[in-house]
Amino acid sequence: MKKKIYVVILCLLGFAGCDKTNEPVVSTVRNEIKVKVYNTATWNRATNKMDSVVGAAVSLISDSLISYSKTDNTGVATFSGVTAKNYTIYASNGDLSNLYGPGIANYTTMGYLIIGVYTSQADINSSAYNFNAVVGGPKIEDVNHDGQINSNDQVPGIQLKYDYKYKDINGDGVIDVKDLVNGNILRMDNVVQQSAFIGK
Repeated sequence: MKKKIYVVILCLLGFAGCDKTNEPVVSTVRNEIKVKVYNTATWNRATNKMDSVVGAAVSLISDSLISYSKTDNTGVATFSGVTAKNYTIYASNGDLSNLYGPGIANYTTMGYLIIGVYTSQADINSSAYNFNAVVGGPKIEDVNHDGQINSNDQVPGIQLKYDYKYKDINGDGVIDVKDLVNGNILRMDNVVQQSAFIGK
């Protein structure tokens, strides 16, 4: 009986050892852009916060592809398997979008990019001049940094440059040949968090 138990234990140890040595090493790199959408109309002066939007449509646009996603129950739209490129992000929900006063120019939706709300008169005074600025109203990005909001500030959406990140294996602060592993530079997770503010 003792001999049988000993054989069983050896077999179990053998299987456990085999499982450990033959277990594949999986290294999955997450290349993602996560866009959280907020509704500027829900801004609360007391808390200086606004609600996220569930079910908003978000487009991730590059020179060769348009990807679509909808925000989940936390207000986040996720784009996975993103490659290193320049992207434009356009978010909408019904008649709300992240572009103020959108219109079509050369078959592209263009407008003034909403970057939040004007939280006070002091905020308005310190921001680029905007004739339509009111406390609690959509805050517009001064795209060309000339100190005023005008037609030169119209864009198709949020402009985002997405690059890969790599592991600094030897910790010297530089990615170079000293960081090669089997002839490769190892990629890190690169998850970019981006906010989009919609209004009208």
